[in-house]
Amino acid sequence: MQDYLFSDYRARLVTYIANHQEQLQQQYMLQLAEAGQQHVLLHQDARTQQVYLVASGLVKVTRTTSSGQAFTLGVFDRGQPLGELEVMMGIPNFCTVQALTHCTLYCIPAKAFLQMLAQEPAFNILMHQATASMLLNTTHKASILGTNRLLYTLLIVLRELSMLNELKLSKSLLAEFLGTSVRNLNRLLAQLEAEKILQLRNASIGQINLPLLIKRIQIYETTIH
Repeated sequence: MQDYLFSDYRARLVTYIANHQEQLQQQYMLQLAEAGQQHVLLHQDARTQQVYLVASGLVKVTRTTSSGQAFTLGVFDRGQPLGELEVMMGIPNFCTVQALTHCTLYCIPAKAFLQMLAQEPAFNILMHQATASMLLNTTHKASILGTNRLLYTLLIVLRELSMLNELKLSKSLLAEFLGTSVRNLNRLLAQLEAEKILQLRNASIGQINLPLLIKRIQIYETTIH
């Protein structure tokens, strides 16, 4: 199962919203909003009042256990729906969602989102396709992440940050988002620097060789399988 199966449906969702934005604003109170770095969009166990769709930027999804230990479930980009499952199922937020970079998001009130699913068949189908492909993609990645979750997640985050030209993250902030210590992060960054994938500059990442980074991800996934 390839990653494009998920990202393709996410892109279709954004395209659909953009092409029908004026209509959706009038009928379903759709709004375009911005969220600054580290802004929390959804709080775990709270009741969400809105469904979000990421138009640009990166968001981090975490789940905290009853013992207080937080686990990073993923970092997602353009086209990612947020809070849609909780609204459809009528349950509190399963996770906390935080902006990793500056984000632009489409926002739809919870009740209007349910109406939109009922009254807009094309949107309904796209939402279900995106959800189904996300489950398939999660299953595919589980075998990879189970071998070295932190390294793989770091590689993916660095790829997305590089493509968004968002390399101003400090090591401490990056470690926080990855749910690890700065010491562990430094070890992995030193490994990637030795492979000439990136260059470190004091307490931050100075430059990334994107072609080498993408190749490293491909080699890693091929090796796992």
